[in-house]
Amino acid sequence: MGWVGLFIVVLTGSHFPIGIESDFQRIKSLLFTHPPMVNFGFILGMWSLMSVAMMLPSFIPTLTVYNTLLTTGAGTHLGFWYLLGGYVFIWLAYSFGMASLQFQLMNLDVLGGHHHENSLLKAILLGIAGGYQFSKFKDNCLTYCRNPLTLFLARGNVSPSMEFLTGLRLGLWCLGCCFFLMLLCIIAGVMNFFWMGLIAIIILLEKLPDIGQFVSRPLGVILIVLSLGTTWQYFN
Repeated sequence: MGWVGLFIVVLTGSHFPIGIESDFQRIKSLLFTHPPMVNFGFILGMWSLMSVAMMLPSFIPTLTVYNTLLTTGAGTHLGFWYLLGGYVFIWLAYSFGMASLQFQLMNLDVLGGHHHENSLLKAILLGIAGGYQFSKFKDNCLTYCRNPLTLFLARGNVSPSMEFLTGLRLGLWCLGCCFFLMLLCIIAGVMNFFWMGLIAIIILLEKLPDIGQFVSRPLGVILIVLSLGTTWQYFN
């Protein structure tokens, strides 16, 4: 539903450049370009919808684990929604921060697609994101994301407030995993459905215990290579 809502809001929005009239041109713009946005409220709305649409699929395995706890009395139906609410709250807070950052970068004219300095920003962000894939902190975050049962068993009671706090903790660990990958949306294009979908799939695969270990390190290498390539283009 998040993806559908995002698509409808963007497709009917007023942020498209003058001259994009047909639905086909608008859809093409969503898939392959980084269309400009008009104000902070719109940017915040897009980041919020985008974050929820991209991150909720990767939270489904955790919700599935919690759902199995219901049969043992280690969880409640109401707690399920409080858990989800805590997780979403973290990503909405992140969205506010990213929207503020992007709005400032737009005001400084840093995100102009044809500006030379934009290449340097891309190289820096790609390099940081690539290096972060090899960090111990990311590994620790992924451990909790891949094994949410550890947090569930250590949380104590199953009151709604405790489940909300557990959702916050899971959201923070998830944020620790994906912060820089999500940050790449600034250069790949907020509202660019191709890159949003690709990053969402990568994040989901990273969190799967049997697959994730084969994704994180190779992804880091790819991002670093892209950073070096972009840096070479900047200086030549």
